[in-house]
Amino acid sequence: MRSFVANTAAIFRREMASYFLSPIAYVVICLFVFVNGWIFYYNSFHFHDNPQQIDLVLYGLFGWVPFWSLFLSPIITMRLLAEEKRSGTLESLMTAPVTEAQVVAGKFLAAEAFFLLIWSTLLIHVGILWTLGRPDLGPVAAVFIGLAGVGAAMNGLGLLASALTRNQIIAVIVAFIGSLFLILLDMLRQLFPKDAQADRFFDYVGIYSHFNREYYRGVVDLRFLALYLCLAAVFLYFSVRALGRRGWR
Repeated sequence: MRSFVANTAAIFRREMASYFLSPIAYVVICLFVFVNGWIFYYNSFHFHDNPQQIDLVLYGLFGWVPFWSLFLSPIITMRLLAEEKRSGTLESLMTAPVTEAQVVAGKFLAAEAFFLLIWSTLLIHVGILWTLGRPDLGPVAAVFIGLAGVGAAMNGLGLLASALTRNQIIAVIVAFIGSLFLILLDMLRQLFPKDAQADRFFDYVGIYSHFNREYYRGVVDLRFLALYLCLAAVFLYFSVRALGRRGWR
């Protein structure tokens, strides 16, 4: 157990360092900060006109969570294993005293940490609002808990896509399509307009509806977190299996 944690931590540190040695990380962070800064500036006019509606500024800021998650996770995870396969560094890595599970766990934790690091830049805007008023921080905390769960599911999916190919473009496309399916899954309820059971099912699996109904109101439903973690576990299991195949050697 101790060696598993130590090896996973070593892979985690390696991947976190590689993120900041790549220009892609800085481009993604700058784009994220710029776009959300503009959204915050635009929505702040509502606060200026009606200070009682300060929470609407927060809603407008965090209302793009599903949209951003759809793009961030595939970009963050596309190179994790695909680039290692293409460059031949994966073979060197696997000759070290590490297992496939340790490699997958370390890379996944690095992707999840970087994902949350990007989202943490929104706390700057929350701090600005706090100096101007007293927004309700319950929805902010709930959204970040939801983000951690959704990020785990989508980053696990992206890691699996990266494990299945040597091409980063293919990995990002597969991860994007899979993430889009997860986000828009609750729209399939339209195929069952009068089925109450189907409606409850799509309410449970629909990530977009989770944020609209729960997290934006400051409610954290542990059932949804269990769903995200189960999806992440499935994706990571198949990532380990894909990495264990002899085909990449």
